Amino acid sequence: MMSPALFSVLALLGTPTPAPVTLGAQAGQTATLHVDLALRDTLLSREAPNLLTLQTPWGQLQTRPSGTAHRDPAYAGYFGQVRPMTLKVKVPAQVRAGRYAAQLTADLFVCDTADKLCTRRTLKLPVQLQVGKVARPGTLTLKDEHLRPARLRRGLTGN
Repeated sequence: MMSPALFSVLALLGTPTPAPVTLGAQAGQTATLHVDLALRDTLLSREAPNLLTLQTPWGQLQTRPSGTAHRDPAYAGYFGQVRPMTLKVKVPAQVRAGRYAAQLTADLFVCDTADKLCTRRTLKLPVQLQVGKVARPGTLTLKDEHLRPARLRRGLTGN
């Protein structure tokens, strides 16, 4: 098993990102963001300092992934299943109706089982907060393709 210190930090270009998500809330109420890690070929380390941070105009919220250990003893340091995460942001009562920009930063330590490559992935994803009359939670689903590093170019690998 690999320790967090052995994960590579890579500048990864060309990796697809999920579509931006919009949350709706009334002033003085709570806006809710659900984050799901729907991973099949990517393992998330249970021992590394994984962290999700939602930065809003009114402050920031953080959560850490949790879940069950992988069934295979060879992968005991990884999650077999990751529980969905929920971030709830209180919209101040005095906020005017309108659209406000926010950002979710996902700092995750993952291993791609197909490529046998472990990396620290930091994703910065836009989130919109629509303050108005409608409360509408949003869901952001991160899949393998969002966390998998782009293939290194032949010239960079020396092959």
